[in-house]
Amino acid sequence: MKLSRRTILIGTGSVAVLGGFGFEASRLLRKRYAPTPFDDLLSQLDDRDAYAQVGEAVLAGRRRFDAMAVAEGLRQKLKGSDLATVAVRDAASRTLLEAQGWVLPESEALLCALAAKASA
Repeated sequence: MKLSRRTILIGTGSVAVLGGFGFEASRLLRKRYAPTPFDDLLSQLDDRDAYAQVGEAVLAGRRRFDAMAVAEGLRQKLKGSDLATVAVRDAASRTLLEAQGWVLPESEALLCALAAKASA
């Protein structure tokens, strides 16, 4: 079987178009949330609803929760890093929070609480 330049170009173009469609489709089909002042932080969560459930447990153990102050603290902590890196640092430094049996790095727990507040 002889491949012509046209066949190769058509095949390559088709793969590129399908790949681009797949990437855009996953982005377009992602669940949308109402805008919040914390979207820059919440964008680090792959499943905001699941994190919000954990956040409910975090909030249940707190009398007061100043979402704006927590968000500002998280922004400072996450500056130049992603959540996974900061969570590992929290765990290494034993900066942990306990919430109804869950023991979580503080940054992750507070981000879960923000997700819960945002979905309320």
